[in-house]
Amino acid sequence: AIGTLLDGLDRLKLADNTIIIFTADNGGNMYNEVDGTTPTSNRPLRGGKATMFEGGTRVPGVVVWPGIAQPGSRSDAIIQSEDYYPTLLEALALKPAEGQRFDGHSMLPALKGDALAGKAVFQYFPHNPGVPDWLPPAVSAIRGDWKLIRLFHGGEKGAHRYLLFNVKDDLGEKTNLAAQQPALAAEMERSYRNWFHEVTAPSGGK
Repeated sequence: AIGTLLDGLDRLKLADNTIIIFTADNGGNMYNEVDGTTPTSNRPLRGGKATMFEGGTRVPGVVVWPGIAQPGSRSDAIIQSEDYYPTLLEALALKPAEGQRFDGHSMLPALKGDALAGKAVFQYFPHNPGVPDWLPPAVSAIRGDWKLIRLFHGGEKGAHRYLLFNVKDDLGEKTNLAAQQPALAAEMERSYRNWFHEVTAPSGGK
């Protein structure tokens, strides 16, 4: 289907004046079966759709933007869907509505091949889905190579539980480093507490 669309743009001679963004809202469904097999695999990532693990949140992000993104280039910048709108506005020199606020940030530097410095990504999933890689309602903060997941009331006696991973060294999120890196975990927790306040989201208690 994507190939048909791209062929149509070429045929109509619109490809050089068209921005194409291909992405997804979550990782693949690895639980249900189609013809006796699961429809997707997220390996080597842990988990899939409806989890806070990388298999549920890390998705393709392909941007074709003539004059902005160099064909064949690649970036390791961490972005999220909220970033597309402010990016389009900036690159097209369009003004937002008066007083409009954005949850995301422009990723234009990354599209041009530059670094996207100092950006943290927050993900909030206050649901309780019945999937094999089950997690209680959770929030995560991702900064650089580090990712902290707080499981709301998922620990002993109803306390919150923390999972800290270095996703560069441990892409499969197998080794929880929260106990070995308490200062880092606490710092990242403060960052998403501030984010909760900024976006007025329910924080799940202290």
